[in-house]
Amino acid sequence: MIIYCLMILFISSLLSSQCNFLAAFLQLLPLAVSFAELLPVPILSADPRHEVYYEGERVALKCLAPTMRKIGGFRFFNQTGEQIDLKTPYSLTTAWLQLTATKTSSGEYTCMYFLKESGQEIPSNRSLPLSLKVQAAPTAPTLSLDPQQQVYIPGNDVKLLCSFPSSSDDVKEVQYYADFGLAVSIPVSNVKNYSFNLRITGEEVSGSYSCAYFVIKSTRPVRSERSSWISVNLKSHKISWIREIIVGGSFFTINGLIFFFSHCLMKRRDLEEGFQMDYGEE
Repeated sequence: MIIYCLMILFISSLLSSQCNFLAAFLQLLPLAVSFAELLPVPILSADPRHEVYYEGERVALKCLAPTMRKIGGFRFFNQTGEQIDLKTPYSLTTAWLQLTATKTSSGEYTCMYFLKESGQEIPSNRSLPLSLKVQAAPTAPTLSLDPQQQVYIPGNDVKLLCSFPSSSDDVKEVQYYADFGLAVSIPVSNVKNYSFNLRITGEEVSGSYSCAYFVIKSTRPVRSERSSWISVNLKSHKISWIREIIVGGSFFTINGLIFFFSHCLMKRRDLEEGFQMDYGEE
């Protein structure tokens, strides 16, 4: 009888503690449900959207928070789940992350947003994953100079010869670049190479040059890798000026010495003739 009473007391105590826990859980449940209702899942998209991207192409990840509440910020995550960008403070309902496609860019991306209320950060769930596939850019061309010289002088012409790989039959455009900011685009068709005539006008064209070409892939123009850089060097004006000064100075020095010796010989001859005349009169 005593054991029976103890069991009743133990069961009653256990039920009482479980009821208290259940009551506390039920009190927190509406708050959790209200947060979930306030923060719908964000929508992640890519602009422009392609099935495949090529190295060097630009793509923007766009994270949309479908809520009218004041946004505190956004977070973007890569394929490993690592945060790659944080935008805060941020009040717009859409955030962008600009990417340049590389071999390591392939994978799935997600984003989330959060509110800030009473100093507390209230996060949303992450978006559905967005997959990016990146392939290698077309093979780089070869750039050479014609004629190939160590240095050029103003007035020379040099051709920048951009040669494409044998497989690139659909080249539509060639671009030339210079390390001082020059960029020239030339439409082409059915060619294996293209020569850009560079007029050597002065120091402003001295520098390093490279080229690339565009082919149509996946219905859009895609740029190849750039060629290696080559240098166009001008003969230094300082060296030319020094040489001109030396040559010119030598010219005047030699002519001056000739004049001096000629003058001395003439004076000596005049003295000798004068001496002979004086001697004859005596």
